[in-house]
Amino acid sequence: MGNRYEIILNKLKELPVLDVHSHINVDCPQASSIEDIIFYHFIRRELYSAGYSDDNYLMSDTPIEDRMSTFFQYLPQVENTATFWCVKKILGDLYQVPGGEITQQNWRNIQQKIERNKTDPSWLQEVIKRCQLERSLCCEKLWKKESLERHPFLTPLYEDLNRLSFDPTRATSLDDLIIDVYGLIPDNIFSLEEYIYKYINDSIMDNISYFTAFISSEFRIDKNSSAKTNDIYKKKHSGKKLTVEERNILVNKLLYCYLSALQSFGVPAQFVIGAYWAREGMRYGESYVETNHTFIKDLVVICKEFNQVRFSLMYASHALSQEVTILSRMLPNVSILGFWWHTLFPTFIERIIFERLEALPANKWIAIATDSYCIEWAYAKLNLVLHSLAKVLCEKIDEGYFTEKKALWIAHKILYQNSKDIYEL
Repeated sequence: MGNRYEIILNKLKELPVLDVHSHINVDCPQASSIEDIIFYHFIRRELYSAGYSDDNYLMSDTPIEDRMSTFFQYLPQVENTATFWCVKKILGDLYQVPGGEITQQNWRNIQQKIERNKTDPSWLQEVIKRCQLERSLCCEKLWKKESLERHPFLTPLYEDLNRLSFDPTRATSLDDLIIDVYGLIPDNIFSLEEYIYKYINDSIMDNISYFTAFISSEFRIDKNSSAKTNDIYKKKHSGKKLTVEERNILVNKLLYCYLSALQSFGVPAQFVIGAYWAREGMRYGESYVETNHTFIKDLVVICKEFNQVRFSLMYASHALSQEVTILSRMLPNVSILGFWWHTLFPTFIERIIFERLEALPANKWIAIATDSYCIEWAYAKLNLVLHSLAKVLCEKIDEGYFTEKKALWIAHKILYQNSKDIYEL
């Protein structure tokens, strides 16, 4: 595979890319400090797992020299991970650090390079070019217009997964977002429904045409209790605590209102599933895989009921991969997005690519959703996917499954064209 792999990988790197889920800072897309590279929360979780008792210290106001000293104590434990491979890719490819190795002798020089580049537009353009990145949908709640004008490769993707979520185990939901946006509590559930439509319309008029939301694996369709919804809504906003069952009934109504609005305006529905995080007692960045196979049956019903909505699903649980892949295989309005959170490791990426290549039409999935917080990390995660994609494509070419020409055609679809079509970019 060696020579062919290098050829295919190099050809993949020449293809244009669309990233439809990132957290790139629209005010400063590139890293502003070495902390943005090596204290990224993925790395911090691994350091904590390796025995470092207080990973929050790494992002504290303590002098950087002290924090780097602590970092180097635990570095050997995480140098084998795919996440740290990304760090080495950033340092080696972008900052010309030999072998991408960060040491106690060279980190200050790396820091100086990053600080020089943080306000340099030519550096940003260089990394964008290295990524072949045409557009990135960046998650946020608010964007400065002048920043978007300065960085036209960034497009708003509204994300507030505490409130734009459909999760009966959370106290907050879409109604709380509506109340916050409009500064009032709608009198009843029917008035709330009108405000949800208004919110989507107002967002689109403000050039925010993309939304990402979370559906919990604990969600259950419950239409039999719809008559209780208004009473439950009023109970919640009178200050009384709801039971999980009551929250599920309310969340049902909110989800159906939300999807009805997206359907009316022709907006794609990006959903993240299969994760559990940001709960009481959890540390920053702490998250887990959540798998509930009963949930998929309800998701099938929802996707079929809203058959004019373009569902774009991103999951953190590899255990859900076959079910979501088959869901996309069965329904024309469902596609799959990227490799999210706990599937962003080469073993899982390769398995998932094999599954999607063999089960799905070529227009039914998107490869790139970096979830990155700066352009350097977008470069690293993109490369992680490209290396895995090249490996799988080579194996399929060697097997005679398809030709090299067809493999590159598929790659263009999943790296670029499918995003363009599904998200109408």
